This record gives sequence, C-alpha cells and structure tokens, in this order.
Amino acid sequence: MVTSLLLVAGCGAHGTSQRSAPEVAVLRTGTPVREPVWSGEEKALVALADRSRQVVRIDPPRALASDSPRTAHTTRSRTFSELGRNLALPPGDDASGEAYVALPDRDRIAALDVSDMRTVETREAGDAPSYLATDTGPDLALALSADGSTVSGTALGGKPGGADDVVTSRRVGLGPTGEIDGPDRGQQVEYYAVAPDRLTHYKGSRSDVRETGSLPLRAEKTTGDKTKVSRLYVAEKGGDRLLAVDAKRSGKGLHVVASRHMGQPVRHLDADERRLYAVTDSRLVVLATHSFTGFEDGRFDVVDTVDYRSALDRPELRKAPVSGIAVGGDRVYLTLEGAPYTLSIAKPSL
Repeated sequence: MVTSLLLVAGCGAHGTSQRSAPEVAVLRTGTPVREPVWSGEEKALVALADRSRQVVRIDPPRALASDSPRTAHTTRSRTFSELGRNLALPPGDDASGEAYVALPDRDRIAALDVSDMRTVETREAGDAPSYLATDTGPDLALALSADGSTVSGTALGGKPGGADDVVTSRRVGLGPTGEIDGPDRGQQVEYYAVAPDRLTHYKGSRSDVRETGSLPLRAEKTTGDKTKVSRLYVAEKGGDRLLAVDAKRSGKGLHVVASRHMGQPVRHLDADERRLYAVTDSRLVVLATHSFTGFEDGRFDVVDTVDYRSALDRPELRKAPVSGIAVGGDRVYLTLEGAPYTLSIAKPSL
C-alpha cells in the first residue's frame, strides 16, 4: 500500500551556517512509527508501525528548501501476526536493499525488499526471536529470544535451509528487555549483549562463542562504532552520562575509554563513520568518534548541538517523546512516539 502525504515544515536558526534546506524539517508520515533504520541502498527510512503489525518505508522528499512543498511517500508491508522489537539491515556493504524483522510466533526472521516492502524470504532464527542485529564478518543475523535467554546466529548466504539456517547459539541471560549489537566489520562472530545491569562482550567461531569481558552498567540505549568494531557507545540509564566502552588490548575484559555528562538523559543513539548522534528530550548532540586516533583525555568532543524542539509549533509535537533515530546520508531522522511525524535534521559539515 502506497500513500502520498503532505509534510509540515519547520526550521531553526543555527549559528551562521548557510544551508539551502532548513536545519529542521517536520515530515508528516501518515502513521506513527518507531525504531527506524536508514537504507542507504534505497535512500529511505524503514520503521515499525506504532499502531499496526506492519513495517513502513518512508521516502523523505529530495528538496527541502523552505519555500517548497514537503511531500512524503510511505509504503507499508503486509500485516504480520507478530513482530519483533526492532529492524536490522544487511551486514556491511550489502546492496540487496533488504531489511530484516523478527517473527517471534514463527521462530523465524523475514527479509523484506525495501523497494516495495514485500517479503522476500523467511529463515529459522531460534526460539521466539525478538531483537535483531547483524554481524558482518560471518554474514549472520543475530536474534535475541523474546525471554532474553539466547542469542542465535542465522546464516544469510544461500537459500533458506530450515533448521540448518541457525549456525550458532549462545545462552546470555539478558531478560526480556535485553538488547544486542553486532559489528559492521570483522571476521569472527562478535556482539555486545546488554542486560538491565550489565554489558557483556562475546566473540569466537560459530561453534565456540565465548564471553571476553563485562562491565556493571545500566544502559538506556547503545550503538556500535562503524569503524572500530570493538567499541560500543552507551547512554547510561538513570543519569546523563554518555560512555564509550571498548575491549582491552589483551582481548580480555572491557573498559570505559571516554565519558561525558550531557546535561540531560540520552534517549537514543546512532552513528556514522565519523560522528555519534545522541538524542536527549530536547537536543540532538553530535560528537566526534575519533575511531582511529582514540579519545584525548577520555572525553567526547561535541561537534554540534541542535535544539530540535524549537522548530515544532504544535504543542503535541513539542511534548511527543522521540521513538527512534536513523542517520542518513546528509540528514538525521527522529521519529516521534504516537505522532505521525518524523523530524529531518541537517548533519553538520565535516
């Protein structure tokens, strides 16, 4: 199902930057969505519908000049009987234009063709898969079970093969609110497992995935570094600290390599190859990742800060919590909880 919808525009002043498009634009999407991801192949957002068991493609308008109409096109998948908690994209530089979603009631994951949101195939993914990540090196989709007890790795190459699709499995004991994060580079099976009060790193071959280190941390949200695969960014729950966690050089143990008090709790995180994007209740804070050089004095450097709430005229939008973040090629997108709008925010210049 495809619809064409009017967008509502907004903009915010920002220093002396000269941009042809407004710094913040408000896109009307027709339905509330959450947990968005950015498909670089399709140049579109893909997100979970908030009020139906569907996956939605959102095409941001190409022109965002302040005097142009803003129109978004949305395409919906079929309605599923049950969906997992998030979406995942193919690992690495895969140009298939697909997105993955968990089907807990079927013990499978579905691959959707983002071009038309049709289901391409489904694969076995362990017991009741609920939360997904991808692992580039071994070409796996990693699925955390709904009860958080197990991470299963599903091979993505070749044709679906039933029970043979699941090539690795590890008990992790994260609980039903747990999350996982897989790397964009590397050769071995590798991922972070996020429990309510602990962060654990796992690595190894398909037949022997082992715990390499853990830290007692309460994480609100996490995201991996796109270049340094052993690094994870963590928004601490119950406070305003942002942390960068990395594996120790010995390969055993984890440590905090950078931290910063953000002034407000960080609700969502995402990254590209050069920047980390942290969303608070009113600001988008852009920070340098220093993936190659490391952090000087163990501190994050702030590149830019955008008060995105100042662009919102409607009271219901000013109050709506952010339900997810996705980093595109030249803009960052924030979805709003319970509201059929998505914010489009210009990236700072490198």
